[in-house]
Amino acid sequence: MLNLLLNATVKICMIFTLHRVPELPRVDLLVATADPVLEPPIITANTVLSLLALDYPTNKLACYVSDDGCSPFTFYALVEASKFAKFWVPFCKKYKIQLRAPFRYFSSGATTNSEHSPEFKQEWSQMKVSIYSVFSLQ
Repeated sequence: MLNLLLNATVKICMIFTLHRVPELPRVDLLVATADPVLEPPIITANTVLSLLALDYPTNKLACYVSDDGCSPFTFYALVEASKFAKFWVPFCKKYKIQLRAPFRYFSSGATTNSEHSPEFKQEWSQMKVSIYSVFSLQ
């Protein structure tokens, strides 16, 4: 589902770039989740973080999360993700990071070439530990 949304966003950007449209349209992205056991909150948080870091004007992009299960674990994961997003999104934009999903970025070899990665890797690790520790209390 995420790949479809990202591909659609990329295609929209390419169409508008090719036709030289002066202004990009507003885009609303919806992340739906229902069960924190079947859809771990860390995955939902990772999805939201990757969407927030898209190479798209921030004033034209909105991300919504629909949690049909009303899980406090998902809510907590999103609170932690919002704290991490304050570091992650500017980092992605400043260094033109192509892997915008933190899980993929930190699990790949992309971090070996950047002297700025240890700070972000530590923040990511702290967020994961925090989320997993609350989720394990269930």
